[in-house]
Amino acid sequence: MASLNHVGLTVTDLEASVAFYVDVVGMELVLPGFRAGGQWFDTLTENSGALIEAALLSAGDLSLQLVQYHEAGNPEALTGHNRVGNLHLSFDVEDAQAKHAQLGRRPEYSATAVVELPVEGYKSFYVRDPDGVPVEFLESPKRDGT
Repeated sequence: MASLNHVGLTVTDLEASVAFYVDVVGMELVLPGFRAGGQWFDTLTENSGALIEAALLSAGDLSLQLVQYHEAGNPEALTGHNRVGNLHLSFDVEDAQAKHAQLGRRPEYSATAVVELPVEGYKSFYVRDPDGVPVEFLESPKRDGT
């Protein structure tokens, strides 16, 4: 059986993205910026001449690798829910309204309104990371005994 090792996300500015995922989302920086490149990386990624800097963050069982291309990267970010192949990240929160109020003081993240999902007890809203990737904060119903 396969298991997820990490999710990789290419970013424009590694420092800004690390700050977002640590300060806004609440992830932990596990492995600060490291550089990679060379023949092995060219072969692995089929991207000749690439030089990257990356960092690894974690939240619970999720490992998120942020990657900034310094050479041989494409600076155009085409993000959003309606783009085939794009992703969104969803993080659990205890109280969606409280998280929304906290981020309401940060207009650069353009928080959507908190909505009640069509499944009882679930609430959610989105912000965008520094590159426009949709990031969801999801409140799940409280369960007895938890």
